[in-house]
Amino acid sequence: MENLTQTQLLIANSKSFSFNTNIFETNIVNITILVIILFILKKDILGNMLSERQNEIINSVQDSEKRLNEATKRLEESKKQLSQARVIIDEIKKETVLTKDKLLEKDYLQAQDELNRRFTNATLTLKNRERLILREIKQNLSLLALKQVISTLEKQTGMEEKHISYMQESIKMVGRN
Repeated sequence: MENLTQTQLLIANSKSFSFNTNIFETNIVNITILVIILFILKKDILGNMLSERQNEIINSVQDSEKRLNEATKRLEESKKQLSQARVIIDEIKKETVLTKDKLLEKDYLQAQDELNRRFTNATLTLKNRERLILREIKQNLSLLALKQVISTLEKQTGMEEKHISYMQESIKMVGRN
């Protein structure tokens, strides 16, 4: 900081600004030699560092491209699997509808068979009851007819007895006169 202040004072006192052309005083030769030596020595190190950096960048790009390709392949595979899954889901839906229809048809046929069986059983039961009722009616009619015949016969036999007793009484009366 002191050098800077002294430089400003020198410039202010001299009231002019100029370049120092004395090479030895300004150390331009020394600085140039130092730069050349540094450049020669550091060239290999700097070149190696740049080469390594270049290789790292190339490897990173190649890895990125490889990952991109793999991701693209996985995406394509996923799309294929999705389309296959959709096809399978559609097939399952169709099979479900067919199975439901078959089950409904089967249930309908079973219900129809059950109704037919019950109707047949009911018809047979009604026919059997009708036969039993007709048999009972016939038995009751036969019983009533027999009772009527018996009662008629009893009346007739009772009347005959009355006729016989009347005739006997009449004969007795005629015989007395």
